[in-house]
Amino acid sequence: MSPLLLIWTVSLVLAVAAVVVMGGLVLLRLLAHWRGGRHLAARRRLTPLLLAGEQIDRELFRRVPDHVIADLSLDLMQLVRGPERAAFIASATQLGVPERLARRMRAGAARDRMYALQGLAQFDDMSAREALRRALGDRDRNIRLAAAQALADKGEAFELIDLVEQLELGAGQSSRLAVSLFTSIARTRPQEIRALVLQLDQNSEVRVAAVEALAETGDFSLVPVIADLALAARDGAEELPRYIHALGQFGHPSGAQAVRFALSSESMAARAAAAQAAGRIGMVDAADALAAMLGDAEWWVRFRSAEALVAIGAPGIARLRDAAERGGGVAAEVAEAILAEKGIAP
Repeated sequence: MSPLLLIWTVSLVLAVAAVVVMGGLVLLRLLAHWRGGRHLAARRRLTPLLLAGEQIDRELFRRVPDHVIADLSLDLMQLVRGPERAAFIASATQLGVPERLARRMRAGAARDRMYALQGLAQFDDMSAREALRRALGDRDRNIRLAAAQALADKGEAFELIDLVEQLELGAGQSSRLAVSLFTSIARTRPQEIRALVLQLDQNSEVRVAAVEALAETGDFSLVPVIADLALAARDGAEELPRYIHALGQFGHPSGAQAVRFALSSESMAARAAAAQAAGRIGMVDAADALAAMLGDAEWWVRFRSAEALVAIGAPGIARLRDAAERGGGVAAEVAEAILAEKGIAP
């Protein structure tokens, strides 16, 4: 083959290949447009049926992809409330939305699985619960935690010690998520959360999260336990201000000793939490210490101390007035500010 003929042949092959590729892209584009139109039409037919809470023939929508029905259901779920929401969820359940979301949970990216899980959490039939239980074994820790939260909100019973290990709680994830989970469980089974607090070899992060969850229950029998944990905590330890904050939430006098200890902590967070707790407990005997803290180097500590002095009543207000009258310095500034904010004459 001559060089000229070879060039012509290669050029012809490349031109044919380009046309084939272009044709393929056009076909794919047309196919995507056609599918998008069908999905949009399916959404338009399905929307009024779901919103009306009517009986839906599943066979009519058998060929509609799972993600179309699931996404539409989740979108509409955000729009309805009260009895209409209950009717909507009943229609979606009858249409098989929980099963479709469960199938979506088995594959795909973590973001898609999390989205499907949030949808499943809205349903309370057997298939939804079973899918949420399977999600406890998901490879993504956040999905496992979200599944546990959804099941706890539905009153599901757990072997809590095993669940803590399964979710790897205390291994670096947000403590707020653990507190939220424990708070949900504590509503129906506070004794199990209490057992986590009392477990000697428990991870400190898990124990603190359990303490914070129980602080919302108002179970005063826990106050001595939490006070002992605070007194045993190392000054400067991350958990100390959280224990003190929990004691402040209880507002019970039996937590006063630990609060008094934390008023002189090296930790700014612990001092601020202790000042707030002293006000909530009404520790009149801490008025002098709180007055001294009006000159603390940290603004947040000064502010919490001033608030606490107002909270404990006349003895605290007298010390605020003294600080304001002396004038000059940060103590006078915060005393004047808090008296003005509370509408108390200086």
